[in-house]
Amino acid sequence: MTQPENQLLFADELTIADRKFLAGLHCGDEPWSRAATEWIRGSEVIDSISRNQTKVWIYRYSDADDAIVGFSSLFATQWLSWPPPSGKRSRLLYIPQLGIDRRYRGKPDSPEFRYSNQIMEHLIGEAKKLAKQIREGKPPKKHVDLLTLRVHKDNTVAQRVYARYCFQLLPGFDDENHFAMEHKLALEDPASDLESGD
Repeated sequence: MTQPENQLLFADELTIADRKFLAGLHCGDEPWSRAATEWIRGSEVIDSISRNQTKVWIYRYSDADDAIVGFSSLFATQWLSWPPPSGKRSRLLYIPQLGIDRRYRGKPDSPEFRYSNQIMEHLIGEAKKLAKQIREGKPPKKHVDLLTLRVHKDNTVAQRVYARYCFQLLPGFDDENHFAMEHKLALEDPASDLESGD
């Protein structure tokens, strides 16, 4: 199928039935791209869903097409010291992996419809939903408002994308290959949600 321009992606939660469509997904040859491909196509994604209740979304540009543009993932976790290296025990939302098939990098030309931007905007929206659900069902000490990730130190393209979405690099993260980044989620006051009729 010819790739459409300036079209919104369809996001679906990954199911076992979708795994057969991932065989053609290839995020690239860089070490971080290979890691993303192996994660989504291998057993690690299923382990993460089972062990951490990770939510994983796959993105297509047509609901009738099996071609996968990319994927993202998210779960709630507890970090022993955030911010590193000597912060307090904290609950966070964490992005274990996300990736875009190499055929769709930088596509389409319009920033408004660029697939990387659409995926990030969807993922941040889902992180806000999850943070609000946690606020409704858990005591305040378990509330979360930080969305976090690790990015390879040499992956400057991803770092720029994350910075565009207000992720900030954290000094003191003890990993020779990765930086830690965090994004403070803008969570509306529940009273304002009621007033707007949402």
